[in-house]
Parts: sequence; C-alpha cells; structure tokens
Amino acid sequence: MVLRRNLPLLLVLLVLGGTAVSQRRHAPYPEWSDREFAPVIATQQTSDHLSPKDVDQSYRLPSETVPTHYAIRLHTPQLHTGGRAFSGAVDIFLDVIAPTRTITVHSRGLVVNWAALFARQDDGLLVEFGFPQHEWDSRTEHLTFLVGGELPLGSYVLALEYDGQLETNSDSGFFLKSYVNDEGVRRYVGTTQFESTNARMAFPCYDEPLLKATFTLSITHAAEFEAVSNMPIAERLALEGTSEGYVTTRFDTTPKMSTYLLAFGVSDFVAIQDGRQQVYARPNAIHEAVFALEAGVRILDALGEYTHVSYYEYMPKLSQMAIPNRGSGAMENWGLVKYGEPALLFNPARNTYRTRKGIAVVIAHEYAHQWFGNLVSPHWWSYIWLNEGFANLFGYIGADRAYPDERYWDLYAVENVQNAFGPDSSDTVRPMTQDATTPSAISGLFDSIAYDKAGSVLNMFRTVLGDDNFRAGLKVYFENRQLDGAVADDLYEGLQTAIDGKDVLPGGVTVKQLMDSWTTEPGYPVLTVRRNYDDGSAIVAQERFYAEKREPNANVWYIPYSFARASAPSFDDLSDFRWLSQKAERIEDTGATADEWLVFNKQQAGYYRVNYDAHNWLLIAKALQSDPSAIHRFNRAQLINDAFHLARVDRHDMALALDLLTYLAHETEYVPWAAANGVLNYFYDKLRGTAHYHDFIVYVDALLGPVFDGLGEFVPVPEDEPLLQKYLKQLVTTWACRLGYTECLRQTADALSTAVETNTAVHPDVQYVVYCYGVKGATDDQYRWLFDQMIKSGNEAERSLLIEVLGCSQDRDQLASLFTVAMGSTADLESLLAGERTRIISSIYSAGRFGVEAIIETLSSNRALAEEFVDRFGQGQLNSVVANVASRTNNEAELEQLEGFLAALGDLISEDTAASARRTVHTKNEWFTTYEGVRSTTFFTDFSK
Repeated sequence: MVLRRNLPLLLVLLVLGGTAVSQRRHAPYPEWSDREFAPVIATQQTSDHLSPKDVDQSYRLPSETVPTHYAIRLHTPQLHTGGRAFSGAVDIFLDVIAPTRTITVHSRGLVVNWAALFARQDDGLLVEFGFPQHEWDSRTEHLTFLVGGELPLGSYVLALEYDGQLETNSDSGFFLKSYVNDEGVRRYVGTTQFESTNARMAFPCYDEPLLKATFTLSITHAAEFEAVSNMPIAERLALEGTSEGYVTTRFDTTPKMSTYLLAFGVSDFVAIQDGRQQVYARPNAIHEAVFALEAGVRILDALGEYTHVSYYEYMPKLSQMAIPNRGSGAMENWGLVKYGEPALLFNPARNTYRTRKGIAVVIAHEYAHQWFGNLVSPHWWSYIWLNEGFANLFGYIGADRAYPDERYWDLYAVENVQNAFGPDSSDTVRPMTQDATTPSAISGLFDSIAYDKAGSVLNMFRTVLGDDNFRAGLKVYFENRQLDGAVADDLYEGLQTAIDGKDVLPGGVTVKQLMDSWTTEPGYPVLTVRRNYDDGSAIVAQERFYAEKREPNANVWYIPYSFARASAPSFDDLSDFRWLSQKAERIEDTGATADEWLVFNKQQAGYYRVNYDAHNWLLIAKALQSDPSAIHRFNRAQLINDAFHLARVDRHDMALALDLLTYLAHETEYVPWAAANGVLNYFYDKLRGTAHYHDFIVYVDALLGPVFDGLGEFVPVPEDEPLLQKYLKQLVTTWACRLGYTECLRQTADALSTAVETNTAVHPDVQYVVYCYGVKGATDDQYRWLFDQMIKSGNEAERSLLIEVLGCSQDRDQLASLFTVAMGSTADLESLLAGERTRIISSIYSAGRFGVEAIIETLSSNRALAEEFVDRFGQGQLNSVVANVASRTNNEAELEQLEGFLAALGDLISEDTAASARRTVHTKNEWFTTYEGVRSTTFFTDFSK
C-alpha cells in the first residue's frame, strides 16, 4: 500500500535514517484528563492483597471513649502577612463507654500547652476532674492523656490549648497559599485539606471516619480578611484593645460528621451567589467562577432528584472555593467544597472544552460525596470505595443529567472502565475492600481501584438491577445509615430491600453474594465465547485476566451478561441479563445464524473483557467495515480495547486486532477513536525512530486520512460544535500533525502566525494542536509571544496548556531558554507557580526526541548545572528525567546518547538508576524479538506494500 497523504519527503528520509520525529506525550493535567496521549497501560497497583491479620491495628484508636462534639477556637495572628504560626483551643466533648485510665486522640505537629478534664453532669454542668499529663507516640500519632485513675462511664470534656504551624511544603492539614493581586501585591490564603488523616494537624481529635461528632468553630483573624467554613456564619465580632484590627468569626454548629470533612478558609476572597450556593475565589479571578456556580446549582438539583434525598434537609448552604496554586484536585468537605483553581474556574476566552467538561464532572463528583461520604461515611477506610466509587460514577451521571446535550456519559467507559482494566490486571493488585491503618497506607487506598474500578462495578450493578431499583435501594441505604458509618453489607441490604419480590435476580441469590464476588477479590474476568455455528449454541467461560500471564484462578465472579446479534442489534435494551455463576456454561440457542455476529456485554455495562472464537471476530470486523453504526459506539470502543489487550496476552492473534482497527477510516464517533488512540500510541512508542516506523505511519494514515479530510478547515470553531466533535477533532488533528500531514501543519502554522501578528490568542478549543504543531517551526519572536502569554496569564489551566506547548519546540536554543526559566535563572521565576518549574522540565522531554536531546545536551555539558538541578529539584526529579529519557530511547544512536548522558551524570545518579535505564532500553529492544513484536511489525510491513 502506498501513502495517500502528502507526507513530507524529509519526514520519510528522517525515519529511514533512524532519526526521531517529534512526538507529543502529554504530562497529566486537566486539559488531558481523558489520557488521550498517555501510555496505554496505566501504572499498575503494587499493593498485595493483605488479610486483616497482616495489618498493624495498633494505629487504630482505643475504643473506650468516643467524641460527641468539638468546640474549636483558632487564632491566626499573622496569616494575612504570610505568618505561619497559629494557636488553638479545643473542647472535646466525649463519652466514656468502657472503663479506662486514659483518653487517646490523634495529633500531628501540634504542641499541647495545657490540658484539663471535666466531668459533664446531666444538666450540662462541668465539674473539674483534673489536669492530665500527656504523652505522644510519633509512630501512631496517638496523643494519650493519663487521667491517674479509672474514669467512670459518663460524659466528659477534654479542654486543650495548643500551638501549630501552617504548612507551606504540603497541601495537607491547615496550610498556606498565596496569589498576586492586580496591584502586584502578594496576598495569602489559609485553607485546609483534612482527608484522610490530616485533621489532626489542625486540632487534636478522634481522626477516624466512624467517630463522628458535631463541630462549632471560631476563627480569630485580621479584619481585612473573611473566614468561611462548612456552616453559615453565626456572628462576626470586632475585637478591641490590643487585638484591634482583628475579628472573630463564629460559625453555626455542624451536623454530626467525620473529622476529615471539617473545612475552613481565611482570605480576602469574594463570592458570587445563587440561592443557597456560593462560589469563593480571589477577587481578580471571581469573573471565572460563573460556570462553576451555574453547574453547582444544576448538578445539586439533579443529584437530589436522582437520590430522592434533598441536600438541604441536612445542610443550610453549599459553598465552593477555588484555591490558588493547589493543583487540580478537589475535596468534598460537607458544605464547603474546595478545588484547585483549574478544577473550578472557567474562562471561555481562555479555557478549552476539556476544562469545562472537567469542571462539570469534578463538581458532580464532589457534590455526589455530599451523600456518599458526608451523609453516610465509610465505617473505616477499607470501604473507601463506598465514597469514591459512587462519586466516580455520579460525577458523570450528575454532569450528564445537568447538561444532557453534552453527552458526558459517552466518556464514562473509555475514561474509567477501560482505565481501571490496566492496573486491575496486575497479579499484585488489591481488591476493592482492603484494610489499611497507617496514614501512608490509607492514602494508598485512594487509587484507581477505589475510583475507576469501584465506579465501574457499581455501574454494572446499577444496570443489572435496574436504575429505578438502584435509586430506591440507595434511598434505603441513606435512611438506614444517615449521619453514621457504613460497611459494604449496609449498601447490599439497601439494594436487596429495593428488589425483594421483583424477580430481578436468580432464585436464592442475594445482592451480597453477587457483589462480594467483585469487591472482596482482586482483578476481573475475561468472558470467553465459543460458538457452535452448526446448532446456534455457544459456550461461555470465565477466567481471571492478567496483563502479563495466563494461569488458573479459583475465584468465580457472578457475571451478568447480555448479547446482541446482527439480526437483533438490541444494544439499547439493557433490561435482560443472564448470570454466569460458575466457570463455564452452555447457551443452548443464541438465536444467531452461522453468518451473523454476536457481541456480548452490551454498551460495556459489565466490568469484564470479552473474547470470541476467531470466526466471530472476523464477522464483527466485516460488519464494522460495512457499517460501523450496526454496532453500538460504546461496544465499538470495547471491541477495540478488548481485541488489543487480549492479543497482547496471546488470547488471539494481534493481526486480528490490527485488522479490526482498519474500519476506523469510516468512524466518526469520538469514543471508538479514544479507545483506538491507546492502541496507536502503544505502537508509536515502540516503533518511532526504528526501521518499522514508516510502515506504521502508512497504516495510521489509512485509518486517519478519510476522517481528517472530513474535518476541512479545523482551526475555526463553530459556536454550535458538539462537545464530542471537539474531542474527535483534537484527537484526529493531533495525529495528523504528528504524522506530518501537510495540510494540518499548514493550518497550525498559519494560525499561530496570525495569532502573533494580531496579538490575539486562537480559539481555546484548538489552542493545543495549533500551538504545539505551529511552534515546531516558530521564530524566536513567535516562541517568545507564546511564553509571554503563559507568564501573563492568571488562569492556571491556561498556563498548564501553554507550558505543554512550549515544550513542543524543535529549536534547541528555544528549549534551552525554557530550561533556564525552569531552573530559576531569570527574573521570570517570580512569575511561576509552585510545580510549574518541574512541569516545564517534563514538557521538554515529553514533547518528543528534540526535547529529550535538549535535556541530554543541557545536563551533560555542564556539571555545575546538573548539580544545581539536583539541589533545586531533588534527586527524585533527576532520576525521573533519566527514566523518561530511557523510555524514549528507540535505536542505537539514541542508546549511545543515553550512555553518554549516564556517563556525564556520573555519581549524581545511583548505579541502580543507571541500570534501570539500561533495562528499559533492553526491554524495548527485546520486544522486537517477541511473538507480539514480530507479528505486529510483519502486519505493518504487509499492510504498507
């Protein structure tokens, strides 16, 4: 086959000569949250499946006392000028429920100056009980008060006074952030992040999710600032005398809730409001909060309607707060949800459709937590999936119900189900329910299993039980466990109640039996379908899917399955499921004739892969070539993802998977292309810079060309362009420019030139492809213009995108200048936010071989600069650079450059780091001698003839 595109001759010559062609591999940030150009297989989880006896339970608090209420008083005397010191007093109202001589709470980084214990009489009168001594265990972070005698059962108040420091090196506990206002003055923000074990950094407390209590909070702060918390302000009192210029803000008492959900902020922020919702942001960014407020109102209404439980039944208001320089995370504190600015602020003149989509989904995610996590909290962190799995799922459901025209639900499977499959195919992955007790181990539970897998499994059961039944079951769950903790069985009980007597499940089978097979065991199954084409029957069998091996597994999942056939493509009917509850069974009659395809797992509602006999795969491929719309777009994406990953573990032939993808020349839906993008990136990473690359781009050209031709002029963005068309357009144009399509490169270069000449940014929705590929041949003036756009921007999401595209340059001097900025050697350093310097470094080596070689040259040629790099960024960052250089080394010339790089760094890196880099390259080279490598490259060679 010959190339049908006008690929530049220089590109072909460079490929045949073994020289790298620039590539764009994006560092993760909100604009690319769908991982379009991330590695195919995500980093695998390495947590072993631990039994309860393997977990150190000494980190858990003793059970003789429980809290009922906290009265917290904080004083932040210099926060408004950047001072870190704060003082606090807390009265912990507690009940002694078993005889004890001690009271133990959590504390981290606090200095307790005074403690007193009072007995609380039935009439509320406090009787002094003494001044207990205390001791602190740095390992468990237990702060234990020694009472001196046995405490009788009853109610007490432990009164404490203490000092602390706001964090500046982490976004945990009570920490300090800042921004620069329009007058060029730095302003400070005191804010909190208590999940999962960080409330103890702001006040001594029972810092476990089940130990709920009510909270009354007062904060004394500079009068020029405002304070906000979970609850509305009860009063704001101006202080006099030596405290003149300060006020005390007191808030209403919260409902009963976990310590990790308490939140507060002290700043000069301003707010916009709609009804009982507010959005707080710095004054020079509040105009970018309009969409967040609109989305918040819509989404809360949608979720309240879905759950049949009104948020306002429990809380009087709901605020959102955008924290500068916090990254793109968010936290669901009850009544005060906090976000990094890129996750909440949207400027239609500066931010892309991806930012808007990301904000809608993350707001829905955090708002879902107001029910899943806040109203009902996990009994212990082992059940964190009861929080995060539901929030993962309802992030998309909530956003989709609030903005139905955007079709957010289309993105769920490719961004979550298929993402979970990567880590969950490891043989060391943990199950959904997994115990942990140390702070670091608890933090480790907030992973793809808790989010993506749990959400996918919950969606599977939502589908098979029926949405109405699922909603009814959740309502029972909320009613039974409101303002309390829950374990998995509580959820199962609610769902079971909703379906009893409705003939939803097979006789004698319970929700608990079904769901336990998915939540208590690691991994997921592959459903193998073997058809008998003579009598219309089929055998279905299950087996655990591993990414690196095949071996028997004893676990039997209860697998709900459905299927469509060519003569009855009932993909929209998800009301009827069969259950595979053993290793294998025979379907007597599929209803399919010998010449029609079968497709299982309609709309990929089930959390498992599906494999077929070779003939059925061929029937599917033929159908897709003839009319892709005959098979649901979700299943087209599933088929692509499954076919590739099944071939990678030799469950069928890789040529079959690659041949299947050729139908993409007729595919105009984004979701299948998103699945295919992962496959194409996998081979791009393997083949770039090798003798096989030319054959590969011939293959991609055949898939991509017709779709790219259909886009026409892609730089203009129609006002009514659908969201998923924007996704498709960016994916296709990015690949087209990457492969060197003349028309793609012309449009991007012309658009960048026009933008610079008119000093007007291109439309945000095409900024990435225009800037990244326009900058490859940019003049120094054009490059400086882009850099200035980044430096001047006050929008963090826009800054992140511009940093990424600056790394796309193919001019060594431009990249060297960018590296100098990252090192802080120019005045521009003051204009960079925390984390942006390392993001610049990442953008340089991630953008392709030009950037890799620029990094190698810069750090190899100047030993003092390499030493300064370690001093400024740390050893881990240099190790990361080495690892990333190695992962982008694909031929002998590049290997020689890597060896020179390692030699130049010398003792700045360890032998282990150097050896690991060499192993990476060796593994990449070995791939070409594996069956997969030979079969794949042979396919591409044959295809290109």
